[in-house]
Amino acid sequence: MQTIPMKKVSIYLKLFVTFLFFLGLTMFVHGEGKTDLADKILTVTSFVFGVILAFAISNRNSRLSSIKEKLREQDAKLLEIYYLSKGFNKELAEDIKKRIDEFLIIQLDYKLEDYNLKVPEKTRQFFMFLEKLKLKGKEDKIRQDILGIIKEIIEINSEVAYQIENKMAFYEWLSLEALAFIIFFVLIFYFNTNDAVSIIIISVVCTALCLLMFVLSDLNKLEWQEENWIWNPLSSLFVELDLIPYFPADVFDSRRLSFQQVKKWAKVSKIRIAHYPHLYPDMRGKTIEIIKLKD
Repeated sequence: MQTIPMKKVSIYLKLFVTFLFFLGLTMFVHGEGKTDLADKILTVTSFVFGVILAFAISNRNSRLSSIKEKLREQDAKLLEIYYLSKGFNKELAEDIKKRIDEFLIIQLDYKLEDYNLKVPEKTRQFFMFLEKLKLKGKEDKIRQDILGIIKEIIEINSEVAYQIENKMAFYEWLSLEALAFIIFFVLIFYFNTNDAVSIIIISVVCTALCLLMFVLSDLNKLEWQEENWIWNPLSSLFVELDLIPYFPADVFDSRRLSFQQVKKWAKVSKIRIAHYPHLYPDMRGKTIEIIKLKD
C-alpha cells in the first residue's frame, strides 16, 4: 500500500540465495576439526534452539489461525446483514450494502497491523447509523437483528486487534538469532572438513534452519500464505455481496497476488484497484480504477 511498493521476495529465491551463501562460506572456510567442547555446544544449542523455535512456530500458527477464524466469522456476519437488509426498502438496502462495501474497503486500505486504526471506528459508525433510524413493524425488527449482529462484529474487532498486537517480543527474536548463529559458527568453523559431503550437508542444514526462521517471520508478520486466507475469501465475499472485488494496487505491484489468481477465485471479469498518490497511511487523493481481467 506504499507509493513505491517493494516487491515481495519469493521464499524459494531466499532459500536459493541462502544456500549459495552457505555453500560459498563452507568452501572457503576450513574448519578446525571436531572437538568435545564444540560437540557439546552444538548438542545443547541445537536442543534449546529446537525447543524455542517449535514453541514459537506453534504459538504464531495458533495466533494466525485465531485471526483467520475471527475474520471469516466477521465475513459471515456481514453476509447475514446483507441478506437481512433485503427486507428494507430498496433505498435503505442499497445504503447498507454501500456501508458494508466501505467497511471492507477500510480493512484493505490499511495494513493488517493497523487494523485497530480505522476498522472499529467504522463498525461503530455503522452501528450508530442503524440505531438512529426510525422504523416500524417488520423493518424495525430487522434493524434490531442487524444491531445485534453489529455488536457481535464489534467483539470480533476487539479480538482480532488483540491478536494482531500479540507479536513476538524483541528478546525472543534475539535469542533465536543468537542460538542460530552459534549453530552456524560451530558447524562451519569446527565440523567443516572441506570435503564435498561436509560442504553439502552443512550448507543444507544451515539453509533448512534459515527456512524455519523465514516461516516464523512470515507467520509473525501475518504474511504466511496470505493469498489463501485474506485475498481468496475476500474476493468471494465481494462477489456474494454483489460487489466488484476491491484490491490495493500494491498487492499486484509487489507480486503478492496475480490477476490470474483473482480470476480463478472470484470468477469475475472485472475488479477495482485502489491507487494511493501519497505515502501510507495518507489516503488523500485515492483513486479507484475498474479494470477488466483478461482470459
